[in-house]
Amino acid sequence: MSSMKFSVRKKFHLFQSRTRIWETSPAQLDHYRIIFILSGEGQFILDGTMYSYTGHGIIILKPGQQPVFQEDNGTEIFMIAFDTYLSDNFQKKKAFSPDFADTYKLAENLCNGFRISQGHSIANERDSKTIHSLIRQITFEVAQRPASHIKLIRGSIEMIVTILARNNFETKKTEEKTSRQVLTEHMIEYLRNELHQNKSIRIPEFLFRFNVSEEVANLCILNQTGMSLRNFIFKYKSDLFKSRMLKVDVMELSAYLRRH
Repeated sequence: MSSMKFSVRKKFHLFQSRTRIWETSPAQLDHYRIIFILSGEGQFILDGTMYSYTGHGIIILKPGQQPVFQEDNGTEIFMIAFDTYLSDNFQKKKAFSPDFADTYKLAENLCNGFRISQGHSIANERDSKTIHSLIRQITFEVAQRPASHIKLIRGSIEMIVTILARNNFETKKTEEKTSRQVLTEHMIEYLRNELHQNKSIRIPEFLFRFNVSEEVANLCILNQTGMSLRNFIFKYKSDLFKSRMLKVDVMELSAYLRRH
């Protein structure tokens, strides 16, 4: 397919081509950009790190970032560049561009807080297919150029950014849940080790050690054990004491039986 370029001044710029003939202009480097892999697979370098990419993959770029694709004649990309004209004095400029300002801000936040793996497709397969259907709609509108094409293109871009932002948020929640689970396991392991060594647990020192508030610690322990931090410590100490007393009783009884 031949390359395609389309721009709406101070809003967005569209570009489609093979990677082997793709060149980013200096003006494009000033913008936030989302690259969609329409076909092909391979590798690219970004900020000195090598990444792999696959069909339906996504690459998110902040201003100044430039990916270098490894030679692959079969790879075709589609790029949306969000004009950073709106980045300065956003609230003031928003009044002159109300139909696109919120989409730009959502795209800016997405690019600055992107959690999805670079070069790979989003996890939600249905959303991934929807995005590529919208891209096909955009390229069709650019080619046909009916009177309503800009409005339709803008609506498709807004939908794409919204879908990506939603998936990015879900990825962030998953990461936070995993991080919280690891923290909880470390806290419980620490408490058990200390109690088994008959050490006293000082709550302020414990919270400082794990850099959490008592509220967060309570929530973590509660989700894992059904008890608050202090109740868990009390219950574990009590169960440990009972277990040790039982062992003592059994040992004494064994000694008595051996004598008889």
